[in-house]
Parts: sequence; structure tokens; C-alpha cells
Amino acid sequence: MQLGNKQVLIVEDQRPFLLLLKGLMQSMGATDVVTKSSAEQAISLCKRHKFDIVISDLHLGADNKNGYELVEELRVSKLISPATVFILISADSARPIVLGSIDKRPDDFLIKPFSQIQLKTRITRAWKKRQFLLYAYKLIDKQEITEAIEHLKTQLSEPSHYKGHCEQLLVELYWQTKNPKAALDILEGYTDGKPVLWAYVALGKTYLKLKQFDNAINVAKRILKQNRFNADAHDILAHAHLAQHQEQTAIEDIKEAIRLSPFSLQRHIDACNIARETADFHLAAESSQAIWNLSKRSVYKNSLFWCGMIRSLLDVAEHTEDKKQKNKFQQEALLTLQRGKFDDHLQRMDREFDVDIFGKIINARVSAIDGKLIDAKRHLDASQRDLDEKYAELPTAYIPDSLNVMYTLGEFDDAVELAKLLKSRGEKLDQNSESMLAKHEALTEKNLASYQQFNREGIEHYQNEDYERAKASFALAQGFAPVNTGVALNLLQCLLQLAKKANAADAEVVTECKRLFKLIDDMTLKPPYKEKYDSLRDELSKFIGF
Repeated sequence: MQLGNKQVLIVEDQRPFLLLLKGLMQSMGATDVVTKSSAEQAISLCKRHKFDIVISDLHLGADNKNGYELVEELRVSKLISPATVFILISADSARPIVLGSIDKRPDDFLIKPFSQIQLKTRITRAWKKRQFLLYAYKLIDKQEITEAIEHLKTQLSEPSHYKGHCEQLLVELYWQTKNPKAALDILEGYTDGKPVLWAYVALGKTYLKLKQFDNAINVAKRILKQNRFNADAHDILAHAHLAQHQEQTAIEDIKEAIRLSPFSLQRHIDACNIARETADFHLAAESSQAIWNLSKRSVYKNSLFWCGMIRSLLDVAEHTEDKKQKNKFQQEALLTLQRGKFDDHLQRMDREFDVDIFGKIINARVSAIDGKLIDAKRHLDASQRDLDEKYAELPTAYIPDSLNVMYTLGEFDDAVELAKLLKSRGEKLDQNSESMLAKHEALTEKNLASYQQFNREGIEHYQNEDYERAKASFALAQGFAPVNTGVALNLLQCLLQLAKKANAADAEVVTECKRLFKLIDDMTLKPPYKEKYDSLRDELSKFIGF
């Protein structure tokens, strides 16, 4: 392989080794060699310049992107071409090359120390492999997945040194196209003979997709016999055991996977989802913290992950009976919220995000957890008013937690409207937000149906001038929607009619009216609600002393 016509980028934060690598590449014939000391610098350069070969260290500083995050961003953002070879270097000989994803997987992995011959051999081998698969990679890059599959099947039918690489790529494409049976047809050829690690991991994941959970468990156990430090095998066990309703075993599995490989964003997302499904809110909070810390350096950085971290702390507070624990996690959530005002990562990734407005939503939830529903409603109302003033269109980042509080308070009309808005956008939320909303929607479904039924019955009774029965129905509706504005107004309307009928308001009616006024006073009401409230308040003032 001739390196004289190849453009090379070396990314290494240790200057002595960076210079050594540059010297090795030049002595091998490379004349165009550029060096950078961080992934961030490399990404900035790749926006303006294309390279044929990228060589990067895995560890590029504690607070910077690592090599896996670098290759993923370069490929996802298409800052390198499908022909570019990416070689990852590490001093950690115990680190396995996991199956990963097409975007995140390097072309080869070198362990320090290594010789010039080893470096040249690996680069040459990786280059030839990528050239052989280049047309498939180009099709994948253009999202022409069906065509890529057909091309790889043609390549597989011909003798080649790259049969395994073709099969590995095909398996991942079959997963993408939701055809795990086709992936299984390829992988079953690896079940006899000496185990091939990538194939066994892929086989276990394919069995999961096919809901063959016992088979997935058996494959994972075989992987662990070969390598007891394989985190992917524990991932497979976690998902299989969860599907078989062995929740505690699933939690232990995913915790072990994290212990073995703590820097995988997807692993922590999986852990968070498993933890939420099994009501292990402490683990969900730990993984949410890790998701934020890992994602903010990745191509998938998103302010929703920061919001999810705070939400997960409040989940712990909401689901504990211990008052000290409850206060501890509430305070931790509020402290994290305050730190967000000075978080450079958050500000850079979403300059329009307003921590103060989000803080009002979070304070609403804290009040709701403490049972202070009127305070919660006031905080939520203030947040929604600020959002209306600041944004022409409501940013998605605020919606999940606003919905959370609306569901809790029983503001179903607003919640349904907001949920429709979110769905109409077709945006993919982070899995943490999706999990939370799915759970709330499921819990709310029964309450919403009961609220709607009793509210509807109350309206019918009111129209028939049966105000006592209307009041009873609206009171039942309010039991499912304790601070709902619409129901509060309907109750006030009934009380007015009862006061008119008696030409006076007894002590019970006065007390009830004042309670309802407290729910609505100083709130931002929609025009029809405001008009109705002002009218009711004026008329009731004739019977009630303020």
C-alpha cells in the first residue's frame, strides 16, 4: 500500500507519542500528516478537510471526547468519507473490541506498544477491507439499505478473505430493516466449531429480537465461558431476564455490564429503561447522571438528557417513604438545576434553553410531590406563561416535564393538547423521556376516563337544572383532577345556582367557593375560562363576602 498519496490525521493528547506516530507514518512514506491533540480539534478540522486515514488514541483526556466518540461523530456527521480508514489505539490490552455499531466501530484496534511493521500491517489490512466493502458503505451512507444488503449478498457468494466482515455488516443491516430471521440464518453458521465472539454477541442480540429468550440466555452464558468480562453478554442476559419477568436478576445483569463497561451511552440508556420498568429509581438516577455526562461529549448531545437527570432524582424522591431520602433527592435535584445555569456544555448545545423557566416546571413537580398542589399549579402556570412570552413555538425540551406535572395535577385538557403537539412533530425523544411519558399515560388513562365520565354527567345534570346532582358529579370529577380549572369553574357554576335558588349562601357553600377561588385566582386562564370566571366571581360576590 502506498501512503505517499494519502492524507493522514493523527489525534493524540500525549505529545511524545503524537510525534512518535507522526514519525512512524512519515518513515512509512506518508507525506501529508496532520496532528491534533483533541477530538474536538480533529472534528473542527474535518469540517474543512477530508482525510484518507485517521489514527486516534482511545483516551484523549478525562473531560474530552474519547476515540469511540470521535469516530462516531465523524461518521454520523459525515465529516469523513465512506472510504476513510479509522484506526484506534489504546494502552488497555484488556479492552475488548465490542460489536458496537457501524458508526462507532473502528476499522482496527492497536494495543500499545507496537512496532512500525505492526502499524503498517494494520493500516494496510484495514484499507483493503474497507475498499472491498466500499460500495456497500457508500450505499449505507446514502441510506440505501436494501441495495446495500443485495450488494453484500452478491459479495458473499464469491470467494473472499472478507466473508466474516460481510456477514457482520449484513447482520446489522438486517436488524435495521427489522428482519432478524435473515440475520439468524447467517449467524447459525457460527454455532458449530470454535466460538467467534462478534458472531455470538450478534446471535444473542438476534435471539432477543426474535423473542427467543432462553436461546439468548444460553448464548450469553457461552460467551461468558469464553470471556467472563464480556459486557455485551450481561446486556443480553439483562434484556432476556427482564422479558421473562425476572426483574431482580435483570437488574443484577445490567449492573454487572455497567461495572465492566461504564462508558457506553447505550448501555446506560438500557439500564435506565430497565430500572424504570422494575421501579429501581436509584439505578435510574445513577444511569441518568451517566447518560448526561457521556452524551454531552457525543454527537447525540441533547438538553433532554440534562432534564432527564433532574427528573430521575425527583423520581427517587416521589417513590420513597423515607422523609430524609425524599428531602435529600429533592435538594439534589434543585442543586443540579442551579448548577445548570453555569454548565457550559448545556449552554453550547442549546443556547435557547432557559434554565429558569425549566426550574419553574421542576418546582411545580417538587410541590406536587410534597402534596402542595395549588403551589404546584402556580409554578406550572408561571412556567407556561413564560414559555408563551419567550418562544413563538414551544421547544420540545420543556414538554415532557410539563406533561408530567399536568398529568399529576389532573390538567387533562392541557395535557392532551400538549401531547398532541408533541406527537405531531414526529420528533424522537430520548428514551428516558419516552419511558416516563408512556408510564404517565398508562397511569392517567383510567383517571382521565373517570374524570371525563363524571364531568360529562355533571354537565348533563346541570343542563337539566339538577344542580345538587351536578355538584356531586363535578366533585367526583375533581377527585380525579384535583386542581383542574374546568371542573373548578363547573363547580362554582353549580354553587352559584344553588345560592340563587336559596337566595343565600350557607357556610358550606361559602367555604367551598373560597376553596375554588383559591385554585383559580392569579392563574393565567384561556379567554373562555377567564370570561366565565370573572362573570361567576361577580355574581357570587352578591352572596359571599370577600
